[in-house]
Amino acid sequence: MKYKIGTMVELSAAGRKNQHNPHRVRSGFGIVIDYLTQKKFPYLIKWFNGGEARDFSAKEYEIKRLKIPKSKQETK
Repeated sequence: MKYKIGTMVELSAAGRKNQHNPHRVRSGFGIVIDYLTQKKFPYLIKWFNGGEARDFSAKEYEIKRLKIPKSKQETK
């Protein structure tokens, strides 16, 4: 299991290319809420896009960690 529960993720390039992923998850971000070891799509993700949250299942290669840009710090 590469991503722990609580990890913020987004779709990888491979995940965006897959036709089975709905358009509502092509943008936005998700939080890993469960890992189901015996499932074809083991990562259960709560996906946020436009204020609406839905559950979404994915394989490991379809997601990547969400990179949050560091805010500019004030110089004194």
